[in-house]
Amino acid sequence: MQRLFEGDEQMYRQVYNQYWKRVYGVALSFLKSTQLAQDAVQLVFVRLWEKRHKLKDVAHFDAWFATLARNTIINALENRAFQLAAGPADDLTSPDFLTPGYLLEYKDAVAMIDEAVATLPPQQSAVFQLSREQGLTYTEIAQQLNIAPATVKSHMVRALNTIREYIRLHSGDVFLTTWLLSSILEYFL
Repeated sequence: MQRLFEGDEQMYRQVYNQYWKRVYGVALSFLKSTQLAQDAVQLVFVRLWEKRHKLKDVAHFDAWFATLARNTIINALENRAFQLAAGPADDLTSPDFLTPGYLLEYKDAVAMIDEAVATLPPQQSAVFQLSREQGLTYTEIAQQLNIAPATVKSHMVRALNTIREYIRLHSGDVFLTTWLLSSILEYFL
């Protein structure tokens, strides 16, 4: 990523070609509109170019880029919900569920996952956060925590099982539970 950091446009095109389909798929699954998803993809790559100077300090580009894309898509979702709440939508093809209510459910879902993570034992929490938030591999986590890679994997499996069970127990909405569990599996695995 050194070339991208230095402003190499050819490298930028390579990154775009490698990641755009994945970003588009995630954007479409959240935004439920091809036009909004295309706009979000464009914004993700504009932000990548604008933030390329930060790549010098990035050890794990995939994790960093996934976070950039996720945050950009969530911002697009929030902006769309606020637009819908402000008045009649100009785009009559907008899905009905992109409403402030949907946004609230999404924020509740994120809060529930955060609550579940907060219930993890310290070692599982550390492994989970190093893996999912910092993008470290199991080997890197093992070195950092001075434990075996197999132990890291075991902690991760237990952490994900604890999170799934927490959601099952604390969510009264079957649809929300299903959505949260599928989101965890899709995002974290």
